[in-house]
Amino acid sequence: MPPTRPPLPSLRGKRVVIDPGHGGKDPGARGVSRLPEKTIVLLIGNQVSRLLQHRGATVINTRKDDRFLELDARAAYATRNRADLFVSIHADSAPRKTASGATVYTCRGASANSVAAAWYIRRALTQAGIPCRTGKPSNFRVLVAHPRPAVLVECGFLTNAGDAALLNTQAHRSKVAAAIARGIADYLCR
Repeated sequence: MPPTRPPLPSLRGKRVVIDPGHGGKDPGARGVSRLPEKTIVLLIGNQVSRLLQHRGATVINTRKDDRFLELDARAAYATRNRADLFVSIHADSAPRKTASGATVYTCRGASANSVAAAWYIRRALTQAGIPCRTGKPSNFRVLVAHPRPAVLVECGFLTNAGDAALLNTQAHRSKVAAAIARGIADYLCR
């Protein structure tokens, strides 16, 4: 019999806001992808939520279906729900078709908690075999419009044929979701 692994630590009492980007009238990036960004990130975000809930976390999704929300409304979820972490999930685009890989962003002047969360998520993506770029701090509205720890995860480039093909498969989206959830959990349990 293979050795049994110890149970994963519970996330009971932890509050996470998952923000699948775009939605409704805003499709987000398309590039060479069969699916628009809004669909890809909703599927990933919903799976991240289920994985964290399975571990006992209270998870609040900014959207669970194809609806549009203003950026300030998304950010308000973090404050209103006193989130331990706000995670906005996206897929990237670039003029250079060779740009590829996931990227994890914090805002300029980010708190130590936001920087730590980004590090744990980046590490989990890399450990899962997902190439991960180091993102420069960026003042995305959803990261700066509230005082809670926050990161933005770009899951790959929809303008890169390889990344887009992968993000159009359920297997790869599941791999990305599991890595993001693992990074969040590692951050919350540190």
